[in-house]
Formats: sequence, C-alpha cells, structure tokens
Amino acid sequence: MEFDLFVGIDWTGAQPARAVAVAACDQDGHVSPIWPPDRYWRRQAVADWIAAEIASGRRILAGFDFGFAMPWVDGVGYLDGRVPDVTDMFALWDLIDQASAGGEDDFAGAAVQDPRLFPSFWINGPTPAHWGDGSTKRRRVELVAAETGAGTPVSLFKLAAAAKQVGKASLAGMRTLKRLRAMAGEKLAVWPAEQPGPGQSVVMEIYPTLFRKQALGGVAKITGRSVMEVAVAHFDCTLSPALPEQFDDHIGDAIITAAGLSRLAGKPSAWNPAGLRPDIARREGWIFGVGA
Repeated sequence: MEFDLFVGIDWTGAQPARAVAVAACDQDGHVSPIWPPDRYWRRQAVADWIAAEIASGRRILAGFDFGFAMPWVDGVGYLDGRVPDVTDMFALWDLIDQASAGGEDDFAGAAVQDPRLFPSFWINGPTPAHWGDGSTKRRRVELVAAETGAGTPVSLFKLAAAAKQVGKASLAGMRTLKRLRAMAGEKLAVWPAEQPGPGQSVVMEIYPTLFRKQALGGVAKITGRSVMEVAVAHFDCTLSPALPEQFDDHIGDAIITAAGLSRLAGKPSAWNPAGLRPDIARREGWIFGVGA
C-alpha cells in the first residue's frame, strides 16, 4: 500500500492533554516532529490535523499509542456481559462517548465511573477479586505480544498501574477516533476492523516499545538525538534538523513510531498477522506489527 505520510502519535488520557506528541515520516524516510498549533496538542486538534491532511488529498497512515477496544470474552461480550447490545468496536466507541458525559477535549474521566464500566476496572490497591487470573482483562493481541517477545502491554482495565494509564488514554482515544472517523468519512479506514481500500487513509493501534526493541534491542525510552539517529537509521530513515539534541520521551515515541511505520507498512505479514481472525479484528482490534 502506498502512503504519502506515516504519522506516529503518543497519547494521553489526562486533562488537560499535555503529553500528546506527533511526528511524521515522508516517503523519502525523512522524520520530523509535528509541533502543536499552540503550546500543547489538544486531542481534538490532532483529529483536526489528520482530517485536514486527508482532505488535502494526502494518503495518511497514522498510528496511535492506545487500545482501540476492550477485551471481548466469547459467550459474555464486553465489560463482563453488562452491555449485551454492544457487539463491535464502533458500538463500543459510541458507548464510551456517551458515558463520558461530554467531557472537554474528548476527556473520558466520567466513563470510568459509569456503572456499566466501573466494575471491570482495577482502580487501586491490591488485585481485586473480580480480576481472577487476568486472562479476561487482556485482548488477544496483548497475549500474543507477550508470547512473541514484542512486549507486555498493560491491560486497559488496570488503572492501578499509575505510570501507565493506558485505560484512561484508550477511553479518550476512542472518543477522538469516533470524531476523526466522522470527519474523514469514507476516506478513512480503521485497521483491522476495516480493510483499507484504494486511496483510503488508515488509522491503527501501535506500541512504540515494539519499534524501540526492533531498532535498538531494548525497551528504554529515547530522549537524545544521537541515539534517535541510530534508531531511525534501522528503518532507513533520517532525522529532521528541527529535532533538538534533547527532547521528552513523548516526542521520542512519536518519532520512532513514524519511522517504524514507514517500513513496517511495506511488510505484507503486518497487515495479515498470525492469530488475527475477522471476529477479533472487528471486536478487539490489533496492534500493528505484533505477530508479523
């Protein structure tokens, strides 16, 4: 598939959203940070920027660092069976948006407290009784990532992992994706729930740790230009002079993702990974590159 721009996006579920970072890689492998229109990126501004790029005629491949869906348990469904009418990823986004009570800039804090969602989360303290062995709290792709050495993504439901608020970021992200999908219409496909057609741009879930491991053989965050130059070179990419000598790990993850996507997108097995069935694609999604 041919794309004009490969975009890496590091995400947050906080309010205000001061840790969002965006980077892009062009067809020639030049990677640049995309600085926010104001001091910080707003989640809605990211959606606006991608929609504008698509509207301009450019074909975008954008990777977001959050879970696109919740675990689906066969015979039970989402959220321990409390929402039987919610049967796919897009209906789940509708639920999260409604449960977020209109939170500003796609903030989803209210959704965690919604009675349909709250009982499934591990908010704080020791392992709750409902957690069991944790198998029903993780998506299939998260298990495959651990099995294949790609990494160990944190369960969306584990809010007790204070340093990795994947759950809150994912809930906010689902609201942003719903917004972006409405703006872009038929010009956008959400992989893997939707298979990209001719001329469509694509959004997908990514895991920056996977790209750092591929490039440098470790999971350490990258915050220095000299190390990042080595990392992106692994993907046959070069850095823009706009990137300073030192930067935070958010822009670091966005840059390594943009570079990694520019090369991984050309690998057929990344689009058809082992273990990805149509029902999983529609209900749980997948992290691009896992099982490739």
